[in-house]
Parts: sequence; structure tokens; C-alpha cells
Amino acid sequence: MNKKLIALAVAGVISGYGAAANAADVSGFAVVDYTIADDNSKVAAAGATPAHNTAEGKFGAKGEVDFTASPADGVTVRVDVDLNLDPGNTHSGAEIEQAMFAWSATDSVTVLGGVFNNPIGAEAEDKPEMAFNNHGAVYTALDSQTALDGDNVAGLAVAGAVGPVTLTGAFLNDLGGAHEENSIALIANMSPMAGLDIEVGMATQTENAALATTVTPGGVNTSVGDVTNFNVVYTAVPNLTVGIDYLMADEVLDTAYDLWAGYEIAGTGVTVNARISEVEYSSSDVTTIGVAAFEGVMGPTKLPSGDSETTAFNVTYKIASNLKATLEIESTDVTVFAGSANANTSEDLTTLKFTATF
Repeated sequence: MNKKLIALAVAGVISGYGAAANAADVSGFAVVDYTIADDNSKVAAAGATPAHNTAEGKFGAKGEVDFTASPADGVTVRVDVDLNLDPGNTHSGAEIEQAMFAWSATDSVTVLGGVFNNPIGAEAEDKPEMAFNNHGAVYTALDSQTALDGDNVAGLAVAGAVGPVTLTGAFLNDLGGAHEENSIALIANMSPMAGLDIEVGMATQTENAALATTVTPGGVNTSVGDVTNFNVVYTAVPNLTVGIDYLMADEVLDTAYDLWAGYEIAGTGVTVNARISEVEYSSSDVTTIGVAAFEGVMGPTKLPSGDSETTAFNVTYKIASNLKATLEIESTDVTVFAGSANANTSEDLTTLKFTATF
């Protein structure tokens, strides 16, 4: 669904992929992906087998069906169901991505409740709204901290227009799933000129160390704590999109950022996109925590086992109004932590994805 749901909801609109507000509607998408090559140099612990991408040379498919309805004036209900077919058959099935309502309390104030996409950060969760085949550093960092899959959050949010600014406040379950704890999120969106969108957001989070005696006796803090994010997207020049997404955290993670640009070649259906991403950790925090404990929560499944730099380049071709193909090359270099059992010093990943919407 649209990443800027809250800002749109203030205007009385919850949009899908062509879904009409205030009417029952079914929409969604299907993604067919093929991993062409995954060339990497990995270092494994003594006696261990280096990691291997089981999807290489295989097709996979993912889908989503979104149900949107407005059974009463001013109230919209939405349920998104994710479908997944893993070529390795290790993660196939269906699950709820979002289940939420949006109530237009007044002409300028909207209340949202349930499970919904994280309103912090520029990058959307769903493939039709992504310019790249894989998520960037900021989304991945946020996803590593949210207990729910897909960088989703659960709670209540209130959004309202204050002059040219849309302000949102949210009372959420703790991002990391801490017992009897809550997170507070505050977000401001504004468009000071046509083609320029600015967002500033922050969210609190309980550190794991505070719960060591009740959740993990003797445990250490692997939470990044409170996070602050700002992102800017510029589209004022015809056919050109330029953006930056920048995340800062209190603990463990110093910064994560994505800088990207895309250009649509008029009349051809072709768009070229390029992105530079970087993740930097606090060396002192990681040393205190211990590399093994750090990687157990932060990686290597969600984040690399060291500071990383990633470049991505793709070419997207719009085959039809509801079908596009994206061929992408992504290269990652990681400065590994001493003592890491999952060191990944470099990786070149080439993927092809077809995205169809309905």
C-alpha cells in the first residue's frame, strides 16, 4: 500500500493500486522473480559451511491481495494479505501484512488503528512502489528492529493538517516487542513547493538491557534504541526523481542512509535507477555487546555482519500499464567485525523481477 498512507488519509483518501476510496474494492499485485547470479566471498567459522543463496538460478513468486471497504461514512477498513512461494520451499505461505481502519474524525484529523506500514522512512514495503528490486539500508535497518514482519507496526495514530504541515503522532507496541512497553512515534510531512516532499520522524524504543532479568537473564542490549529519520524526495524536474533517506540511532547503529536517482526516458517506457546505501555501526557498542550476540539479532539475515556499502543499478521497462520488468545489479562491500563467524566481504547480486498489479 502507499507508504504515505497517513498523509493521504488526512485528505480523506486511502489508496491502493488503483483502488477507489469510499467503495469496496480488491486490488493487489504479483511479483515473479529470478535470481540470475549471487557471486560472493564469504568467510565461515572453522568447520562451518559458507552461506549460499539457495534461490540462485531459480524462480520465485510473491503476491498480495488488498481488501478495502468503507461500510460507514468516514471510516475505511483495509486488510492486506501477503502470499509467498519460496523456491527453496522454506518460507511459503500466507500472512496478514496489514489490518487497520482509518476514521476521518474531522475534515482535517484522521485516526488510524491496527497493524500498518511503518510511517517512518521514505521507502515503501511493497514492490509496485519500489524503484529497486531490493530494499535499501534505512528500510532494512528499521525492519531489523520491528518485531512484526515487513517493517510493520501496531497501535493507534492520529494525523492532522496544521497549515502546510501534516503532523502525526502514534502510540505503538514497542518496536522490538518488549513486554508491557510502548513506543511513541512523531512524524512531520510537508511539501514546501511542487515536486519537493520532506519528512522528519522519530520513534522511541526500549533497550533490551532493561529487560535482561525478565526476558533474557544475563542478556545484553541489541536494540538500537530511539531512532530519528529524515527524507527528502525531489521530482520537480520532468522525468527525474532524486531522494535521500537518512537514519540515526542512539545505540549500536550509528547511521544508515540511501541516496538515489531515477530517470524515465520519455516515450520509451524505460526508467534507469541508481542508489548508494551505507550502514555504519558503533564499534564500541558492538564490542561491548559481543559480535556473536550482535549478529544473532541484527544479522546476517537482516543486516550484514559489519559496516556495509551497497550500490544498485537497474533498468525498468514498462511492458504494459500494469506490468513492468526490472533487471538489477547490486554490489555490497562489508568491513567485517573482528571475530565474526559470518563475514561477508563482498557480494554481487543480479536479479530480474516482473511486477504485475491489479
